[in-house]
Amino acid sequence: MLLTVVVGAIIRLYQPVPLTLGAWVFGGLGMFAGLREARRHPHMFRRRALLWLRRAFTGWGPHGIVFALMLLTAFVYGLRAWLGVRLPASDWDGLMYHLVAPSAWVQAGEVGRATEVIWADAYPMGVESLAGWPMVFLGFPDYGILYLLPGYLLAGVALVALARRLGLKRAPALLVGTAFLLTPSVFAQANTYYVDVQSAAFGLAALAVLASMRGAAELSGRPTETVTRSMLVLGFALGAATATKSSNLAVMGVAGCAAIVAVAYLSGRHRLGLWPYFRAAPALIVPIAVIGGYWYLRTWLHYDNPFYPVTMLGFEGLGSVEDVVMNTNVPLELRAMSLPEQLWASWSQPFTDLVTTQVYDVRLGGLGIAWMTFVLPVSVLGILLWIKNSWRKAGVGSLLLLGIAATYGPSLAPWWGRYVLLGYGCLLIFAVYFTARLAEGRSFARVSSAGLRFVLAASVALAVFTGHRHVPITTGDPADKEMFDRTGGLPLERALALTVAPDRAKRVWPWTEFGALDSLPNGTVIAVARGNLQSLLQPLRGTWMQRDLVVVEPPPDVPTLIRELREVHADHVLLDRSEVWDAVRDKLADDPSFTFVTDLGGVAPRYNPPPNGKLFRLEADPDTRR
Repeated sequence: MLLTVVVGAIIRLYQPVPLTLGAWVFGGLGMFAGLREARRHPHMFRRRALLWLRRAFTGWGPHGIVFALMLLTAFVYGLRAWLGVRLPASDWDGLMYHLVAPSAWVQAGEVGRATEVIWADAYPMGVESLAGWPMVFLGFPDYGILYLLPGYLLAGVALVALARRLGLKRAPALLVGTAFLLTPSVFAQANTYYVDVQSAAFGLAALAVLASMRGAAELSGRPTETVTRSMLVLGFALGAATATKSSNLAVMGVAGCAAIVAVAYLSGRHRLGLWPYFRAAPALIVPIAVIGGYWYLRTWLHYDNPFYPVTMLGFEGLGSVEDVVMNTNVPLELRAMSLPEQLWASWSQPFTDLVTTQVYDVRLGGLGIAWMTFVLPVSVLGILLWIKNSWRKAGVGSLLLLGIAATYGPSLAPWWGRYVLLGYGCLLIFAVYFTARLAEGRSFARVSSAGLRFVLAASVALAVFTGHRHVPITTGDPADKEMFDRTGGLPLERALALTVAPDRAKRVWPWTEFGALDSLPNGTVIAVARGNLQSLLQPLRGTWMQRDLVVVEPPPDVPTLIRELREVHADHVLLDRSEVWDAVRDKLADDPSFTFVTDLGGVAPRYNPPPNGKLFRLEADPDTRR
């Protein structure tokens, strides 16, 4: 993310050689720091590695459930990685704006505007910049998924670290991480370009850094240097979090306040005075400003509002979050309900609907059966037990409560699983914490602890099964589309067969609806208007990004449109149902400068009518032909 901003946006060289040189410089600094640390502590890394290897593969006998869930996690994410790499992207938001932004940067050779759709031009695009790295070097997006999957690992590791800091042993801590990764709202996104898991991962990483500061300072013998390093890592985590989603500004506020308290505590405990503040402040602020702040500054300069298109904190946009984002995304069955009714409808859905699959955009039932059977009730008991014993791990537990508050407090859709993953992970830690404390009791308590863990393991395993009976992939075949409407996806075995089909790139929906574009020559430039309503933009570029997109201003008449198209070197133009085309909509078919090519548009969400696109070819300029 840092290199994308520095090399691609500031230096404006979003190209293979500059990015490679930047990576070498950044990696060289890391190697230098590592070698410097190795000289200070000879053999430390080797001793730690050998100790980890000896412990990693021993002592699993009493923890068969945890080991089985680890194997299941490896299988699920291996499967999702295979689907993501072998099949073209089919997730709605990925095709509408997550992939549109890096594609526009690759086309321009710099991280600049992506005006094809407002979300690609105004939203923070940190995770999208990760997906853009292989696109820069390869020219197509197929391997972008592999650059997003480490975010899932980071989320699991951060939860394990937080659980360990709360006092859990290795097996219960790993139970937390695996149970989180096997939650439907998490694994359902693993072969898509959605960024909710990465958003939660960076927030959880920030909390994990704060939770480890005290112990690290005690063990290092150099508390001032440890505080500075921790603040630097925290700055990177919070910068990445705010570069992923604007909602993480709440997490940044919470973590920033906690960081001030933590530095003050360590400074007083070790009698360091004010010096740690002077060292820690730039280490914390600079990464946040560069990695995260860039995206808001860019939007501010273009739209006079760092949060555009949302009206927020006195900045005027197109409307509130409810108006701009939520109103079109609330499922029809929830729109007339109160919040408690919405929560119940969503949380009970896994118990009442075992037919449809957990699709990538999990709205109802996204936290799975484990949420109601284990996490929610047991986490309440865990929080109460922690409060009783809070003197033992007061700081870590308080951080978890802050994470819950920062997630569920500002959330406009707490019923939507993928929007509350950070808080869900914190609650999961408290739930497993309760079982761990039960296991320290007498026989009945130990049996109860084992029973609760079995309930958790069985619940997440069932979620994995129901979430993979059908995967949210379909083709242009009518029978497959009928099955998708009924079940939410194709049977897993049919989807896997599709991954090895030679024509798989042309058979996956919604690419099937853009097959008419395959006859266009490579290098075709298609123009869309600013303010267009074409929902699926990435397929216009093609599976291999063999076509380019440009944006023109809404034309008042046909001659103006022709002039704009020639200025941007576009040879095709796509009209949709947006009112920006009203002035020329009925005139292009009769104009000799244009030739109708095909109807186009893809399928719009069920909440809106289809775009009804029509593609026209701009004929060569007669003067140029002569």
